[in-house]
Amino acid sequence: MRYSIAEESDAPVVATLVNRLIEELGGSPLPSDEAHAAAAHLVGDTSAGFAVIAWDDTQPIGVCTVSFQHAIRTLGTYATIQEMYVVPAWRSRQAGSQLVEIALAEAARHGCAMVELGTPPHGDRQITFYERLGFRAVGQRLRKTLQADGA
Repeated sequence: MRYSIAEESDAPVVATLVNRLIEELGGSPLPSDEAHAAAAHLVGDTSAGFAVIAWDDTQPIGVCTVSFQHAIRTLGTYATIQEMYVVPAWRSRQAGSQLVEIALAEAARHGCAMVELGTPPHGDRQITFYERLGFRAVGQRLRKTLQADGA
């Protein structure tokens, strides 16, 4: 197993793995072109964030995407793990832990003193996984979807 920080040419790999995550969580996959463009922006703009990819020889087996935010409460930039996915056959084999550890180190290298994340509803397994890596619950994440047309 090897790990790499995604480059712009890896955007389709990142988008494909994120779509697999979305589908596994019961959602509809994102349109490929739009997902690839969003992934290309994330991995192509170092001020936006980055993605870490796990590989088994030449096959991608996992991804961890991280975006940067700015807040007064953190006195600057902090990071958010946005998507984290490991293909089922590679779970419980340390791929996910390594993805997160590399993401934490990369966030620190970018000057982030804090990393946050959210888990899916009923994400007890995910919460246990992240707590083993040193994360602690600080509240719930809430969301409101806005209309694309501004309505």
